[in-house]
Amino acid sequence: MRLERVYRTEGIVLRRQDFGEADRIITLYSPTHGKIRAIGKGVRRTKSRVGGHVELFTHVNVLVAQGRNLDIITQAEARGTFAAIRDDLWRATYACYCAELVDRLTEERLENRAIFDLLLLQLGYLNGAAEPGQRRAELSVRTFELRLLGVLGYAPELFRCVECGEPLKPEANRISASGGGTVCAGCSPTHPGARPLSVNAIKAMRLMSAEPYGVFQRLQLPAETAAEIEGALRAHINFILERQLRTAEFLDRLKASERALLPSAG
Repeated sequence: MRLERVYRTEGIVLRRQDFGEADRIITLYSPTHGKIRAIGKGVRRTKSRVGGHVELFTHVNVLVAQGRNLDIITQAEARGTFAAIRDDLWRATYACYCAELVDRLTEERLENRAIFDLLLLQLGYLNGAAEPGQRRAELSVRTFELRLLGVLGYAPELFRCVECGEPLKPEANRISASGGGTVCAGCSPTHPGARPLSVNAIKAMRLMSAEPYGVFQRLQLPAETAAEIEGALRAHINFILERQLRTAEFLDRLKASERALLPSAG
């Protein structure tokens, strides 16, 4: 896409990186320009007119000037700050994970309105979630993962065996990150690294992939099933990225710390 020397766009702040003494490199996801990296000059100064409008996760309108190496944010006005996210560790961690996932899975300047809309929807849910540290919020992240993977063409196959192509039977199947989806019981030996995936886990993933976004609020999944889905999607995403997200590692530590604080049974 050819850009004018100065252009306006809305966006969601995915990442900020300190640059020099007072500047920051701001990574935004725009509905009309895709992922943008631009410098916010002087935004770390207390008197900056831009700095308060380009905090993490902020939905913002910006005026951007093309630069030689990096574009420059010359004006910014927040449209939504999602204050409840920034004030809660769980909400903030889930939001960081979703933002990092968008950042790592997308290239710069590739327009995709569906990604912007999806991220805005997810941040709105996390901002208003009654129980941000509970399973419902985790299922919202699983839904976000599945929808984002689908938009980008990376969705795991959940209806047919990726090896033989036959429809899955309602029995113990597996899911292969390297194969790109589910493997039937008969073909499992050809994918030794595939993970077990129960019938209920597959059904839940299908629902989260295709039904209206809020379907996760109606799902009543046992902890074991939720863990199956998380593990399957984590392996799938790690295979695509060839690495684990930093926020995924932090989430694991946060959950471990919470479990350690629970009273021991008996």
